[in-house]
Amino acid sequence: MLEYLLILLGVTLFGLQHSGISSHRVKNRIIDRWGKEVYSRVFSATSIITLLIAFLAMDFWDWLYPLTSFSTYNLLQLLLACLLIAGGLILSVKASSVISVSTVADMRSDRMPELVTDGIYAKIRHPLYLATIMLLIGLALLYPFIEVAVFSFGLIAYTLIGSYFEERKLILHYGDEYLKYRKTVGFILPRLRRNSS
Repeated sequence: MLEYLLILLGVTLFGLQHSGISSHRVKNRIIDRWGKEVYSRVFSATSIITLLIAFLAMDFWDWLYPLTSFSTYNLLQLLLACLLIAGGLILSVKASSVISVSTVADMRSDRMPELVTDGIYAKIRHPLYLATIMLLIGLALLYPFIEVAVFSFGLIAYTLIGSYFEERKLILHYGDEYLKYRKTVGFILPRLRRNSS
């Protein structure tokens, strides 16, 4: 039980770092003092370090499991895991090509960057959250061990909690423009539109 609590503690540390550094107060202080580029580097470096801590807390080293256990491994599960991981990677590359950490660094009260609503963002508001969830579910399916599931679902829980706060920040920042966008575009899944015949 203690090993699973350590994993959740690592995930919580990552969540606190990620949300803390991206809060307006901390973000603005870093940008005002050292600039947008330094903020981007600090955010990326601290995210990598805290995610690595959470990852190492998993204490899981059987990364060749899908290859070494192929005969007993559920082929459908393996295929689904690979599809989710590949889809998550493709989606994250597509979404990141439009909005990067430096773009997010511009979301300050003294600037008003344009709200991105085209491309993948015309279908879903948070494609990076969807990509993250797909990758983590794929990881849990590829490595069906409790420690991997605790790590993956802990990060999924943080992603969903963080997305709630991200939505609040976007509403505060963009106001009615974001509220209108939110009514027409799905959160992490595309909305099913009814045909008006």
